[in-house]
Amino acid sequence: MKKLIGLAFLLMLLFTASALAQEAPDLTLISDITVSAKAFTKERLHDRNWDTAFLGEDNSKTITIKSPQAIHGLYICFVEEPRAWVIEQKIDGAWQALSQPRSHVLHQYIPLNGAKELRIKPEGGSRKWFGVKELFLLGEGELPAYIQQWQQPDGKADLMVFFAHPDDESLFFGGTLPTYAGERGLDVVAATISYSTPTRRSELLNALWVMGVKNYPVFGPFHDKHSLKLATAYKTFNEQKVKRYVVELFRQYKPEVVVTHDTKGEYGHGMHMMVADASLYAFDLAANESKYPDSLKASGAWQVKKLYLHLYPENQITMDWDQPLHAFSGRTGFEMAQEGYRQHQTQQRLDQFKVEPRDSQYSSYLFGLAKTTVGPDTLKNDFLENITTNTFLVEEEQP
Repeated sequence: MKKLIGLAFLLMLLFTASALAQEAPDLTLISDITVSAKAFTKERLHDRNWDTAFLGEDNSKTITIKSPQAIHGLYICFVEEPRAWVIEQKIDGAWQALSQPRSHVLHQYIPLNGAKELRIKPEGGSRKWFGVKELFLLGEGELPAYIQQWQQPDGKADLMVFFAHPDDESLFFGGTLPTYAGERGLDVVAATISYSTPTRRSELLNALWVMGVKNYPVFGPFHDKHSLKLATAYKTFNEQKVKRYVVELFRQYKPEVVVTHDTKGEYGHGMHMMVADASLYAFDLAANESKYPDSLKASGAWQVKKLYLHLYPENQITMDWDQPLHAFSGRTGFEMAQEGYRQHQTQQRLDQFKVEPRDSQYSSYLFGLAKTTVGPDTLKNDFLENITTNTFLVEEEQP
């Protein structure tokens, strides 16, 4: 009994400490930030405009920071995938280097030791790549919700949402990501076939984080090119290259279920059609051990169990994105998709686009099961019906 009482007391103390924990203050605007070149652009480091960036000169890219308070964390958002760079912290009068390796992660959080002076700069011979869209200096405390700490997909996803461009993940797939990644905590991979622009890549990261996605997304190798026909899109990007890439994508991340675009391209976008068509192709070919030997050697064959297409007329299911989600304080999946779309700042001027409501011609609630190896849906309310997920979840006991 004494042990039980002691454990209860310890848990109470932990709960109280957690409840009293304060959010880390943002020290950015009270800090003195200087740059080694093009000083007139230093405001871009903290203007919170994702369409601007500090680039400096090719041979002069050092950012120097002096803060009146101890800095316990740096959140930095790069223009390009960062190569080697370093954070130097002045501790007890001496500069200590904290080297950062090359990475494909554009938005990074690095915990620091409480120094008040920092220097940030690229390392190595080539420094032209070094460009910073935004940086945030944080004091001591709990990290704010907007700080992105990405994890890498482990190569065995429960669900993949595969789309053509940044913002499609919100517009046409509605509450999919908030529900399956944010609320249910499943292993979800968001993959866009286009590499897009630096600004739109950052906007996508911000949108995914808001919607509860923790796996870093997959950016494809293809540029954005508008077309009105599937054949035109395939001609632009090379049909065989596209199909090979999608087979590789399915093999590498091994999703149980894939949800992707309408075969008619929603409002008639050729790249949307291409993503849907290539997914239909890859559903079968990714499992074929006689095809695409390079990705077979790298990742092995993989059979996706179910493929859903947006607006597909057969085996239709209507998802309910209007249920309140505990992970988002009662906001619905549809509302969180709208919040995600708001992160795409450069797209807000395009009034014709919105997260498609239930009764829209391009409803983000309506999908069809185009291919399956586990039989038809009967309940028709869950992309993962008839699927055993790879994610182990511990459900909270309800009072």
